[in-house]
Amino acid sequence: MNRIQPEDPRVTAYALGELPEHESAALRLAAESNPAVQNAVDETRALAELIRLGFDNESLELGESRREAIRRAGRSPGPGNLVAFHSRRRDWVRPLMVTAAAAVLVACVLWVLQQVPVDENEITWENVEAEQREVVRMQVLLGPSPQPARSIAGHAPLPQVAGGVLRDNLPEIPAEIVDEEYLGLQELWRSDPEAFFTEVRSAAREAKIPELSRIPLLPDNPFVLAKEEARSSVPIVSGTASYHLVERFVRNENQLPPRNSVRIEELINQVSYADEGDADLDGVKLGVEVVRCPWDRDLILMGVLLRNESQRLVARDTDLQVEVNPEYIRSYRLVGYAGNGVMPEGYTSSGGLAPGHSNYVLYQLQPAASEIFNLQEVIAQVGLRIGETGHGLVVPVTTPPRDWDLASNNLQTAVAIGSWGMLLRQSPFGGTLTHQHIRELAEDALEGAGRSDLKRREALQLVVDSLLLFEIEPEADER
Repeated sequence: MNRIQPEDPRVTAYALGELPEHESAALRLAAESNPAVQNAVDETRALAELIRLGFDNESLELGESRREAIRRAGRSPGPGNLVAFHSRRRDWVRPLMVTAAAAVLVACVLWVLQQVPVDENEITWENVEAEQREVVRMQVLLGPSPQPARSIAGHAPLPQVAGGVLRDNLPEIPAEIVDEEYLGLQELWRSDPEAFFTEVRSAAREAKIPELSRIPLLPDNPFVLAKEEARSSVPIVSGTASYHLVERFVRNENQLPPRNSVRIEELINQVSYADEGDADLDGVKLGVEVVRCPWDRDLILMGVLLRNESQRLVARDTDLQVEVNPEYIRSYRLVGYAGNGVMPEGYTSSGGLAPGHSNYVLYQLQPAASEIFNLQEVIAQVGLRIGETGHGLVVPVTTPPRDWDLASNNLQTAVAIGSWGMLLRQSPFGGTLTHQHIRELAEDALEGAGRSDLKRREALQLVVDSLLLFEIEPEADER
């Protein structure tokens, strides 16, 4: 039923008990939730009660004086007697006229109600609002995680999915509902990341296909020419919603997930990465590693690991940045974090990397010349700084890159899962990447994974098991 207003004629009919049961139920719900409607119902019922009491108190019996007048008129009818009787006729005509008017009013109300179309399947506006709020929550929980960062040396940080973007994606939902749900979940993310990710896992299990279809398919980050932009702000946090969605489709529904639900950074960071790292800054450890790309020998893969072993949240006061050397690197690309564009300088967001957590980020590097694979040169540097005026550190990135067999299990795991995500997304930057490549990468990483690291082994096994769901067999890719 459409939202009921106090002046709606159905309110009067409901108060008089003249509506069918299914319409009365809807009016009852509207009255319980809307004080104005309840007041209108109470006033109508009070007026009806006054009319009823008036009828009850009105005496329609003939008094003794009237009876005597009738007897006298019967014995000796005369104009005097008849006039006396006629003068009192208004005593019973007035109630009759009131009753007739009330009957006409009720008939008019019923006629109006018959002209108003009522759908028995419509739900109350409260339920509509609850459904709208659930849609917004799903979009926030299943969307990319907010990136805590700030601009560095005039360069803008990565953006987050903001309330304005949600309003654009959900134009049919009132803006105040979108903002309330977004800000509520943003506060949960900031105050209790573990509780937020619990909500994420629940949303991934319960999301229906129509809800998933609302998630936009964001474009992969392109290669950036080093001569035009040598610096890149490194994300310090990732979500896990995409991993749980992909796992649900592969394990429970025996099919590949929708492309728009695959976010590579969230697949990679389902795994926890522990490493002593190359540097330590107040309990925040930074590690960098480069390897020759196993499926495209002309590329270098660089892994950047940030692990928070301090007792505080690594958030907006932390800067992590890669700066490549244009002399040796022609272009570079951030893997994952699709759709991140340039944001205004000074942009900040909430959230962060909780104590005991890690974030692994991959870059594809395109050398300026093939000789770099055999030279010892500093091709990039990764800088970490904590606090507005805090001290920082810089880790140089040198060549030659390692061969795949000599790479750490952290890098092998991140590359295996990241390349799998590129294939699931049908990324245009996969190059010659095939199903067989991914199988070999995942099996290599599985072989080197510790027996006790169950989360890592489960993620890599999911990669291997999902290859059976691709329509093209691995052998077909090599033909």
